[in-house]
Amino acid sequence: MSRRIDASIHAVIRNATRLLQDAEYLEFSEPPVTAWYLARTAQEELAKAFMLCLTSRGVVPWSSHVLRALRDHKCKQLLCVVMDYLEPDNAEFFARIDEVVQKNQLPSMPRRVADALNILRYEKIGRWVSQSWEWAEDPDYDDEALSIAKGKEDVPKQDALYVRIGKDGTLASTPLDHSHLRHKEEMERAGRYKRLVESLLEGSDHPGLDWDEVENALRLLFSDVEK
Repeated sequence: MSRRIDASIHAVIRNATRLLQDAEYLEFSEPPVTAWYLARTAQEELAKAFMLCLTSRGVVPWSSHVLRALRDHKCKQLLCVVMDYLEPDNAEFFARIDEVVQKNQLPSMPRRVADALNILRYEKIGRWVSQSWEWAEDPDYDDEALSIAKGKEDVPKQDALYVRIGKDGTLASTPLDHSHLRHKEEMERAGRYKRLVESLLEGSDHPGLDWDEVENALRLLFSDVEK
């Protein structure tokens, strides 16, 4: 199965690369909302490749529920939170290195990242496995991770592509209204995700910053997922 999955990873990376190349052609349109949309879509494709890499490495066991997660926008957006942690921008990278080297602090997974994993495992995949369980007490999830699970990231994507109509039929917004969307930042982020996935595919022992911490959390969370 690993060889089949690796072939799929290559295909997903190629498609994400194509989306980013298309986004580059549109970056000078005003406003570049279509380029922004393509960059965000490429990020979700790379999140798909990331999950496939995890299954190829045996970190997450392959199952019908994992396949469903690969088709779910919110699951891929939650994975993007994890990928952003593993492959941070330069400012975040040096800040975390500074904590370890100068402040002598052990790395600690931020709550938003831990809860992105918890929500993916229990609120998404867990409820696909079985709807017959309830928490003894409702979890107090990180606000950012929870908002992603509730569809916050889908709203700007839809608004960047479609005309939105209000409840009374009036025009609510058009893609041209969203000049605030930062296309270059999303392109840079997608580039970081691509580097992470390619490093995983190449078999790197430490494909991202604090990889061991994330890998151990994933193995523990998915150790009992049914196939």
